Amino acid sequence: MGDDGNCMRIRRLLTLILLSVLLVFSACGGTDSAAEDNSDKPKVGLNEITLDNMIAKKDNNEAFYVLIYDAKKEYVKSTKLLEAYDEAFKKEDITVFHLNIRDANEQTVSRLDEEYESHSGSSHNPFMYGEIAVVHDGKLSSPFDYYGESWNLNRLIGEVGSESDTFFNDNRNKTIKKSIQYSLDYTKDEEIELTY
Repeated sequence: MGDDGNCMRIRRLLTLILLSVLLVFSACGGTDSAAEDNSDKPKVGLNEITLDNMIAKKDNNEAFYVLIYDAKKEYVKSTKLLEAYDEAFKKEDITVFHLNIRDANEQTVSRLDEEYESHSGSSHNPFMYGEIAVVHDGKLSSPFDYYGESWNLNRLIGEVGSESDTFFNDNRNKTIKKSIQYSLDYTKDEEIELTY
């Protein structure tokens, strides 16, 4: 009985040691996976950003796309604006931030609007009309303005919004694809290297 008792204690001890080692390894592996999932790197498609974070990234000379719009949250939801853009960006494998300036600090938005107008002489202002802008070299640029076109996204958000009329509508979806192509062409023409 002495040998059997010692064998049982040794087996229990080895089992406990093995379980402890497995727990440590699984905890370490879980931490690494969680760190990767919670990284600050934006995902392909739409990523929400605050106005302050956008300004900080702009002032840090980062280069990225941002979809700017000014609309009530219920309009954004009913129009399926974000879902349509997100789907289109994912199809093109593009990472884009989005910013609803509706509830943003008006003075900050006005300052950015004036700063934008002073460097571009724009006919298409993303703060006034909404759309994809390219942030680079500490400024914002409108691919729509670059190509001499305009689309009033903010007005359209207010006009769209029944279950049968959303941004998945063929005509609006074509315009979304066109605006994405303008953005891609603009960054290529201007040799802008995105920083995310």
